Amino acid sequence: MRGITTELKVGLFVLGAIALIAGAYVWSYDGVRKDEKSYTLLLDVADSGGVYPGTEVRIAGVEVGSVESIALGPRAGARLTLRVRDRYQLPVDSMGELKATGLLGDYVVRLVPGSEDELLDDGDLIATRSQPGDIDEITRNLEKVSDDVAAITAVLREVVENQDNTRHLEATLANMDGLTDELRLLATQNRGDINAIVDSVRRLSSSLEGYTADIAGDIDEEMDLLKDLTTDLDDAVGGMNSIVDKIDAGEGTLGALVNDSTTIDNLNETIEEVQFAVNSFTRLRPEVYYHGRFFFGSQPDNTDIFFAGNPVAGSFSNTVGIRLRAHEDFWYIFEINDYPNGKVNRRQTYHEELGTVETRWIQEGVYRFTFQLSKRWGPMSFRLGIKESGGGIGATFWAWRDRLQVQVDAFDFFYGSYPSVGDSGIPNLRALVRVEPVRNVYFEGGMEQIVLGAKYGYATGFIGLGFHFTDDDIKWVLNGLPLSF
Repeated sequence: MRGITTELKVGLFVLGAIALIAGAYVWSYDGVRKDEKSYTLLLDVADSGGVYPGTEVRIAGVEVGSVESIALGPRAGARLTLRVRDRYQLPVDSMGELKATGLLGDYVVRLVPGSEDELLDDGDLIATRSQPGDIDEITRNLEKVSDDVAAITAVLREVVENQDNTRHLEATLANMDGLTDELRLLATQNRGDINAIVDSVRRLSSSLEGYTADIAGDIDEEMDLLKDLTTDLDDAVGGMNSIVDKIDAGEGTLGALVNDSTTIDNLNETIEEVQFAVNSFTRLRPEVYYHGRFFFGSQPDNTDIFFAGNPVAGSFSNTVGIRLRAHEDFWYIFEINDYPNGKVNRRQTYHEELGTVETRWIQEGVYRFTFQLSKRWGPMSFRLGIKESGGGIGATFWAWRDRLQVQVDAFDFFYGSYPSVGDSGIPNLRALVRVEPVRNVYFEGGMEQIVLGAKYGYATGFIGLGFHFTDDDIKWVLNGLPLSF
């Protein structure tokens, strides 16, 4: 059987490079793409410095759109045209502002949603909340501070160079010299009194020596009492020795407990079990991994249920996880990800004048958590536990020395992959194929929300890129570095 030819290898390499470049372009694209459903809003600002087409538009720190264009406003200042994704609808009393992202003058547009029921339409002007200070204003303030410091320095220089101030300082020094001479004369004239004070201190010392001699007898009595106490302690130690001898001989309950071999054996078994548990924990082999996914697909026709179109198409998700391998065929899985579907809540508004109830579905971004147990039998492994903050099960088929995986996961059994379609929801069924062409780096592609899409006539797919490494990989990298000390 002939091997793969050089031409085929080169062709596969070129196709892989083109796919990687295309994925990197989609991953790093700034702004709202033309194929996404969106609408425009207008925002007037005093100065558009640090803002450019593609600048992010955020709500509560979440990116919801981008700046499409910048032009002069109808009055002083600039007018920004914002492109916002359809699924982020804003009330008419919402406001916008520029938010600095650092000291270098770059900004993002921050939208603050209001509380009215009426929503903004395409092309509406949104109110401006505030305008941040720029670097020129900070520079002008620093110049004012510098001028104040220069004025203070000039005043100090004038004080030092003034002749009258110099004469006052010289007079003060002369007064201090005179005071020193007077103190020296005072000490000379009162030498006799000082000698008398020293003599009094000497006599006081002699009196203290006499008092010490008087209480020497009392100190001897205290020493005798201390000797008696030492004798009593010796007797107590002798009694303790007697008790220890009886325990060694096995007398009494304590002696039987200490000398019984069964107690020692049970204690040894307990220590061995503790050592086994500690060794089992230290043998856990951690594997850290990350993958990012881009979702795409067709749009459902039912706009009453799918208020923002395909729930996840046009979105990204990031997943960071760790696998703790207790054995070669058993491991624990921990994950956290920002699934684009987020959380869907229902808000009902009663219109008294019409006598009707309006139901709106609000989508919020939240992080999801995963904890599952995984067991492998041959080329198959199965998972069970919490999958993305809900119950889940899954299976994986391994091939090509474990560098090719086919995975199937079912989760979100209670709330469903998209809760707005019903009270109980439809579980999310996900299937993917993962290939690891080079060590520790893998590509993947698959289908998302398969059951939900089949029921409502649309399809959702995704492509992704990820990497993983273990502590052995870190040691391998460190050993290959040209380090010298």
